[in-house]
Amino acid sequence: MGIVQSLGADGWRRMVFMYVGPGKRRQWAGRLSSPGRRTPGPVTAVAGFLSILLSLLTFYLIGRITTYGVFWREGHEAGAWGGPTLAGAWLTHAAIAAAAVVVIMWLLVPITSLISRGLR
Repeated sequence: MGIVQSLGADGWRRMVFMYVGPGKRRQWAGRLSSPGRRTPGPVTAVAGFLSILLSLLTFYLIGRITTYGVFWREGHEAGAWGGPTLAGAWLTHAAIAAAAVVVIMWLLVPITSLISRGLR
């Protein structure tokens, strides 16, 4: 699956996969996994832990960037990437965060597939 495809609706399902109930997880498992043999329990557990960490990082990045101006303090412009204006700093940080979110969503494709195959 390509990077562009991982950003669609299924990509966001992968993002919240570990936070929905077991019934919804089993319902989505067929759509989000690739064919293959059942994943062993310990591998499924590690993949689930990685999925939670990556999704929490994504939620943090989205929340932090959308509220970037709230934390802006006058006098710290010189050290901000993209400064000296708030707009320049926000755009720079938003571009970096957007790139990180794209990579994380792409990494969640094989991780969620491992978890889904472990649910079979």
